[in-house]
Amino acid sequence: MRTFQKAADNPTWSFSRDQLLRSCERKYFFQYLAKAWLNSPDPWLRGIALLKKLKNIPMWQGECVHEAIADYLTQIQQGRETEYESLAIRLKQRMHRDWQFSEKRQFREEPTSIGRFGTALFEHEYDEVPPDTQIDELVNHATTLLSNFSKWSAGHPRFLADFKGAKRRWIEPPPWGAGAPGFIVGEVQAITKVDLALHLNDGRFLIYDWKTGAPPKKETAGIGNEIQVSVYMLWPHLTLNLPLESVTSSLVYLGGGAPHETTFQLDEELAVETKQIIEDSIEQSQRWENYVKKGRLSLDQLDYAGSVNECRKCNFKRACRATLTRQTLP
Repeated sequence: MRTFQKAADNPTWSFSRDQLLRSCERKYFFQYLAKAWLNSPDPWLRGIALLKKLKNIPMWQGECVHEAIADYLTQIQQGRETEYESLAIRLKQRMHRDWQFSEKRQFREEPTSIGRFGTALFEHEYDEVPPDTQIDELVNHATTLLSNFSKWSAGHPRFLADFKGAKRRWIEPPPWGAGAPGFIVGEVQAITKVDLALHLNDGRFLIYDWKTGAPPKKETAGIGNEIQVSVYMLWPHLTLNLPLESVTSSLVYLGGGAPHETTFQLDEELAVETKQIIEDSIEQSQRWENYVKKGRLSLDQLDYAGSVNECRKCNFKRACRATLTRQTLP
């Protein structure tokens, strides 16, 4: 049987990549098909490479909270307990450092500094920071989310015991490359970017995904989230050969006032259906990509996002809408 690790250089598929192609062909092109590097000799491609590194404020806040949680869990794994107050202080320091770096916009002259010295925020790059935005308020919201994680983990009847007793743990593992969580579909790596996974001594396999938003309302519960966690659960089943009944996935919502956990399991019928969804998505995206690569579709022929609001919030709007006005947008 071919393993995921043996195909580490293969093309990749992910749920987020599938959703991006469905939402905007042009953004997909800039993100995945334009051969844009920061050291490209083409200034247009250098600009695309810079825009790919931008993060909006909510995405950045969520990333900071995820990093703080990963830091907390890593220290527990190493046998060192960390108080919430210490985590909150480091979170505040990181966010203030990132904000100052982005606000100065030095990344425009030194784009390779992004990630090493701070974050480049979409709102700063486009001079679109919402009025009355205060870094202290952003930090307070992030620390509230972290506090909700602390409350959830402390109040959970088994989480910390399961974590400490697990025979194997994945804490924010790298999303691609050899050893990354995922499985092979044909010649394509299906990426499963989990936040935490635990393989327990009793055979159970637990997957956790931290959501920094509020839980969806019951009448509008996202089908997308259900597909996403179904993809997650295929990983231990297909790559680690674990039975479906031993695998559980939980979405833990940290926004909305109080933490909320929603748990999912995968039966054989849904597993087959999910794998078919992935195969269909891969086939469609590969066909579309080949049209672009062979010149049967040019950038000018690619479709825009379905709403003006999506375009206004897009990292690539400077490159994508250079010759457009608001009146000509769909």
